[in-house]
Amino acid sequence: MIPDAVQPRIVLASASPRRIELLKNLGLIFEIFPSDLDEIVEVGHTPAQVVAELAESKALRVQSLIQTRGGEPARQDLVIIAADTIVVFEGDILGKPVDRTDAIAMLSRLEGHRHQVYTGVHILSVSAQANNGSASAHHDVEIASVEFRSLSLSEIETYVDTKEPMDKAGSYALQGIGAFMIDKIEGSPSNIIGLPLVLTTRMLRRCGIKIMGE
Repeated sequence: MIPDAVQPRIVLASASPRRIELLKNLGLIFEIFPSDLDEIVEVGHTPAQVVAELAESKALRVQSLIQTRGGEPARQDLVIIAADTIVVFEGDILGKPVDRTDAIAMLSRLEGHRHQVYTGVHILSVSAQANNGSASAHHDVEIASVEFRSLSLSEIETYVDTKEPMDKAGSYALQGIGAFMIDKIEGSPSNIIGLPLVLTTRMLRRCGIKIMGE
């Protein structure tokens, strides 16, 4: 195990408050470095391919930005964590709503039904000795199922008017007010929030990161 004093510098390639809080729950000290990447979904790709490729693109983008800017971070060992989460219902990928009407339409589709949440995690372990920018990569995709209870239009509209759904894939937040709509979950709750912690912990330990004493 790598001693604490020489552990790599950890970088989260996201400004998502949900992912930041989840990673803090692991007791890690890390930096926040958003990828500023346009999330373009390739036509014909499966949901697993979509989140895997977007997470990889985010990690590589942040690596490139750090190396281009130079300075101390570019001269240290780095572990870059990137993730992407999508909601899938009846084969359709549901992203963030564009407005109130869109959010209501999404939730009206999901109510009373089961949907899937996919999160791709991509972690780059970058050695300071690798002048060519090469890095070892660890990546995986986790899937969870969420079942909504039956909802009235009034409930949906009232929830949307809280503004909570407006920056969330699928127009809801498990960790927030949106929990009142959810009847059953199969899989990792943290996956649904945006970063599956068991999977992420396992991957970070492969990179030499000590978590919860191990």
